[in-house]
Amino acid sequence: MAPTLAKATLVAPALAYMPSFIDAMREGFSRDTLRPETPETIAAVAADPGAYVASFDNPPSHITLPDGSQGEMVPATTLWCVEGETFLGSVGIRHRLNANLEQVGGHVGYAVRPSARGQGLASAMLAETLVWIAANLPLKRVLLTVSAQNLASIRVIEKNGGVLSGSVPHLWHGGETALHYWIDIQGNQAAA
Repeated sequence: MAPTLAKATLVAPALAYMPSFIDAMREGFSRDTLRPETPETIAAVAADPGAYVASFDNPPSHITLPDGSQGEMVPATTLWCVEGETFLGSVGIRHRLNANLEQVGGHVGYAVRPSARGQGLASAMLAETLVWIAANLPLKRVLLTVSAQNLASIRVIEKNGGVLSGSVPHLWHGGETALHYWIDIQGNQAAA
């Protein structure tokens, strides 16, 4: 049985959580696991938190990739894990894959703020995300990719039914390997 969020919940990003979200960024939380936050990126979000929240409702059609090139932004949903008004982490759910996401990124990405790590939160967030996917998307299974060096995330994925299907050289981190895990949405729901 997968862990539950207990007092925390997954919600749409909202202005009420922005002070805590900005604190999380200052603490070391990054919106993009491939690029760390800088004082400038944090200041830009803090300067107009309303615009940042509104950006989830009107996302760009393209994204700047780590190598500086432009890539397609696929339809996606972002959910934040919160307890009260405290931001704890986020989940990105890609509704479909493109060529880059088939290699690195997959359908689901998640991150927990540093002060909330090591408490089983990532496992519970992923379990709840799989429930959300089953209820809202036509996907029968989802791909998650993870660096072979990220043992904590590997445990989270395997705890949620992830089955290793292979590995590829990481697109953006030279010399690293990205592991591919598939999670069967229907089988996962039966186990929950």
